[in-house]
Amino acid sequence: MGLGEARFHKEWLLPGAVAVGAAAAMTGDLVFGILPDEWAVVGWTSAAVLVGGLTFTVQRYYNKTRTVAAINTPSIDHLPPAHDLVARSVLSRALLQELADVRSPRGLLPNTPSEHQGQATVVVVHGAAGIGKTTLALHTAHRVKKNYPDARLYIDLRGDGDSPRTSAQALEWFLRSLGVAPTEIPRRTGDRASLFRSLTNPLRALIVLDNAYSTEQILPLIPSGPGCAVLITSRRALSVGNISRHRMVRVELPQEDEALTILAHYAGEERIAEDPAVALELVQFCGRLPLALRIVGARLRARPDLTLRHMRARLTSERSRLRELVYDNESLQACLLLSYRELTREAQQSLGLLGHLPAGRLTNWHVTASGLPEETALPVADELVETCMMQSVSGDDTGPQYSIHDLVRVFASAQYEQLPLDERRKLERRLIEAYKDAVLSLAASRAPELAAQEAVTPSDRLDGLPAAEWVALESDRLVWACERARELGLPRTASLIAESASYFLEDLNLTPETVETLLDHDQPERPRTMQALVRARASLRVAAHDPETALTLLSSTPADADEYSAARHKADLARVHLVNSDFPQARAHMTEAVHALRELNDVWHLLVSLEKLGEILRAQGRPAEAETCQREALDMARRFGDLRATARLRRSLAETLGYLRELTEAQEHLQAALADFRRLRDRRWEAATLYALGKIYRLQAKRDLALECYAHALRIFEPMGERLWVGRIHNARIRVLAGMGRLRRAQQEAERALSIFEELGHTLWYSHTLRDVGWLQIRTGSPEKAIPPLTKAIERTRQAGDAYAEAMARHLRGIAYRETNRFAEARQEFGRALEIYRTGRYTWTEAACAHDFIRALRAEGAHDEADRVESTLKTSNPLFERMAGRNGAVAIPDED
Repeated sequence: MGLGEARFHKEWLLPGAVAVGAAAAMTGDLVFGILPDEWAVVGWTSAAVLVGGLTFTVQRYYNKTRTVAAINTPSIDHLPPAHDLVARSVLSRALLQELADVRSPRGLLPNTPSEHQGQATVVVVHGAAGIGKTTLALHTAHRVKKNYPDARLYIDLRGDGDSPRTSAQALEWFLRSLGVAPTEIPRRTGDRASLFRSLTNPLRALIVLDNAYSTEQILPLIPSGPGCAVLITSRRALSVGNISRHRMVRVELPQEDEALTILAHYAGEERIAEDPAVALELVQFCGRLPLALRIVGARLRARPDLTLRHMRARLTSERSRLRELVYDNESLQACLLLSYRELTREAQQSLGLLGHLPAGRLTNWHVTASGLPEETALPVADELVETCMMQSVSGDDTGPQYSIHDLVRVFASAQYEQLPLDERRKLERRLIEAYKDAVLSLAASRAPELAAQEAVTPSDRLDGLPAAEWVALESDRLVWACERARELGLPRTASLIAESASYFLEDLNLTPETVETLLDHDQPERPRTMQALVRARASLRVAAHDPETALTLLSSTPADADEYSAARHKADLARVHLVNSDFPQARAHMTEAVHALRELNDVWHLLVSLEKLGEILRAQGRPAEAETCQREALDMARRFGDLRATARLRRSLAETLGYLRELTEAQEHLQAALADFRRLRDRRWEAATLYALGKIYRLQAKRDLALECYAHALRIFEPMGERLWVGRIHNARIRVLAGMGRLRRAQQEAERALSIFEELGHTLWYSHTLRDVGWLQIRTGSPEKAIPPLTKAIERTRQAGDAYAEAMARHLRGIAYRETNRFAEARQEFGRALEIYRTGRYTWTEAACAHDFIRALRAEGAHDEADRVESTLKTSNPLFERMAGRNGAVAIPDED
């Protein structure tokens, strides 16, 4: 029997029957003794109805009085005090907006949709443990409580504890708070909920349900009165049935500056001001989590002798960090442990193993790779997200992505260490094998022999990412997998991971020292693997401008072990010669490598080799051939779907187009490459592209833009310790500053560049800078002083086979000879420079050099010869007439 039916029997039917019976008993003898039978029946019936009506009236008055007595008590306020709300103004305003407008219990606010009639307002505040949900909710509740004058009810539903409150327990508490006597509280949960809704229907009441566990727990606690509002906090994004007037407010981590404000509030502004840099480190150790910040701040305030640096030292170790995040009755570890205990065994294992990995983004692949079958992995991922032990950070066509908060990761790793050793090793072996299979399948796309010689598992589940991007994101974890495989006695697996990773050297997001460690394996029984690792280590030495060590490494392995190794060995030798500025040898080896790789259809190594061959040809004064190589390589990179290789080849092609004066296309390629490198977060190549873009702006005489690019590139390269690039930027600034009339500053840049190149022993770039020093001497009216540095520059560039740089230096020495009236020598220099420019189809520089040659002929008095040369150039070079009047002694070399 329901509450309504029971109340009808108790309050109406039974009293009515008793009243009628009493009336019949009292009036029967009297009426039937006086009146005739017909009139007696009428009189008796009238008396019964009269008594029943009186009973109805009295009972109705009694019930109304009892209900009013239950709710017409003084205003009820059970809200507990809240912690200070700091740096959460945006969230607070959003919550206030939802709760500030209170509708009349008997009507609606103006313009309220009709479908909301008779519904309470429900707001669910959800987020991770320790993120400040309760503080936000209680702070807001206190701000709006004047809008709910009848009642402000609060209950902690203990959803984060071992024994959450039941709906029946919560309803009993609410009914007692509303004045219902214990004996009047129904026993069944549904009946309690009905009575609760009846009592709150005419009220303006705010109900705070803190730490809710589930939708089933809270649904009976939702009032129906339109003047009521319910504020729920939970670690889960709980639904609220079919209630249309409900809102979800997700509490995210505060921004870094907001987190610093929270720490300062609890520690004291003056403490933070003592050492703001260390305070920022404390914020980072706390992962910007408000509970952790409050604990650290409270400890600092309570201990004036505990400096920020001492606190930093205590939090530095991940193993002890959670033990430090305890103060008074607050403990982050205890808070997290309550959520952890709710998880299934599979979810605990998966969270622990993923927490044991280096930090980074996670996907469903990682959950599956942790040893769970796919049909189990996805529900486990959902469970971890629902309990806020893992956050969903984004989702696109490649699938959802997750992250684990740093402190949760530390906690999960500690819990994982408590699992039995055999269980941990079994889980780790599965994960290591998953990483080996994944990176091996990706490497097989770059090294076709791997697919033929190894059991390669298709990589169709790697989140749909390009190979290079996946490897870049997983770099630290590949190192973990390799090292852990060694520790678990899996040397073959470890070496396969390292070999596969060696084909992604440009993509590994690791320090050179870490890459060296990754590649350090001793597997003589696996010659293919060892040759790949040695070649990779040689490439690292080339990148570090250590060609001697690279050559030693390459000499330690047979060059013809197999046809793939032989072709790649030639390409590696070419790169060594390129770093040594030996362009003829570099070109010879790279040409052979390109031919062999094309025969083998080794597409990846072919496109990389074509890229380098283009750089060599450009330096040798053959930019048109360089352009052909680089365009072919760029098309291959696009077909490969490799963003980094595509961006790198755009940059390389743009530099060649700069030599060919195709400046508009060059600029387009560089801007596209810059955007791609920024997307890839590749700071080194971003800076290299800014340097190249600065050169294009310089050629266009857009000097301010050029200096801006150089300054930005320098800000990236200097902290990275890239001394060669820093020197090149100082060199590039010389001509820009001189063109702006800042000759003294240009001279200072030249001195800095010379110092760096001398320190590095880089003779070719030293000679390039000497060439610019010679030009500065010409520009300042001292052509005789220009000849010695220009002569040294010519000798070094000729030895290196850098034809274009040699032509530029000869062109300038020709100007110096002309300005000192050494016309025969000037003729010789201009003639040699023009020959190189024409061979390489450098149309623009040929025209500029021809003007200086003609000016020398006229100064010498050879006017007829000058006229013939001028007439020929007008016909053969379309740019010649556009440069009428150009004088290399004044103009900026190669600036349009």
